[in-house]
Amino acid sequence: MPGKSVVFFASHAHGGVREIWTNLAEGFHELGYSARLVGLYPLPAITEPPTNILAWTYVIPGTPTGLSGKFRMLRELARWMITEKPQVIISSMPAANVLVPFFARIFSPATRVIISHHSPANVYKPGLNLLDRFTGRGKNVAAVVSVSNSVNRTLNGKPAAYKAKRVTINNAIPPRIEDLLERLRLQAINRPETRKIVVSGRLEWPKNHPMLIRATALMRDVEVDVLGCGADEDELRAMIDDLGLTDRMHLLGNRDREEALTFLSRGDVFVQVSLFEGHSLALIEAAKLGLPLVVSNVPSQVEAITAKDGTRCGIAVDLEDDAGLARAVESILDDPQQRALWSDRALKLARECTFEQMMKQYVALARPLITPAERSISAAIEPAG
Repeated sequence: MPGKSVVFFASHAHGGVREIWTNLAEGFHELGYSARLVGLYPLPAITEPPTNILAWTYVIPGTPTGLSGKFRMLRELARWMITEKPQVIISSMPAANVLVPFFARIFSPATRVIISHHSPANVYKPGLNLLDRFTGRGKNVAAVVSVSNSVNRTLNGKPAAYKAKRVTINNAIPPRIEDLLERLRLQAINRPETRKIVVSGRLEWPKNHPMLIRATALMRDVEVDVLGCGADEDELRAMIDDLGLTDRMHLLGNRDREEALTFLSRGDVFVQVSLFEGHSLALIEAAKLGLPLVVSNVPSQVEAITAKDGTRCGIAVDLEDDAGLARAVESILDDPQQRALWSDRALKLARECTFEQMMKQYVALARPLITPAERSISAAIEPAG
């Protein structure tokens, strides 16, 4: 309903942002809010898995191409703002974080915006990062969310008015997915070890899959299942073939969430050697399955595997250290005691990521910006005092 809605807005609905935004929107919906999921455009050749309650809609039906396509997207975004006039928009991804505050300020002045960063700002396109400095400090932007402290620190170079709005809210997964993960974990307890690595992430350069492929060639009797699709699939398949790994390394494509989690539960070690992350949803899911975690030694990943008491709950391997990655994985697969140790630590980490806490933090940001009728709803889940 115009003027009484909370819109979760993204440049496009893909990967972890899609899951997190869908879960949050459904959480707001279940609390009685008029919540919606909106993207600028869908990605080409990407089959989007079904959502549980709410569906994604788009400003334009396809990826904009050329100047005319981009102009049409901007025109339709302006029209959307004028028509919908949402009370609050919570945006994510660089293009949406720049365009939404700017267009809201012009075409829907009463709308308040919360922008969010799910990746380090220093990996954004320079032009978008520069524009974000200006749009993010606008008076209609109420808060700037980062999904980890590491991501938050990449905003240190922003203007003072921008930095004053910063808050960190870690990602989490909803109770229905937690329940599924716990059932899958219990089912896998007596499963014979298969020396299987599991990976979940799009087949694109930030995920650094070539490092894992090279490391797999150094390991004995190890299978790798990779969930996800992306622009680099043909290149990665060629690399797997060149190294003679076609019988051991499998690119499984996109699956719906429940099927993907079932595949993850069949693994013995979860590997994620990304060049950068924000706060990986796949890593949280793997931790809740009790899978030993091996990640890249970059700030956001080290933060993601470190418990609140400082305990390191996974193994971090330097980027480009293929042999080190192979040794880390085999140290777990070859030693039942090491596997049990890192499994227990993963579960310790998992217990600290709660959907209830994430919801409370987002509602606390949105509550002062919504109508009195909606404010009474959010008060029900706010802590006293």
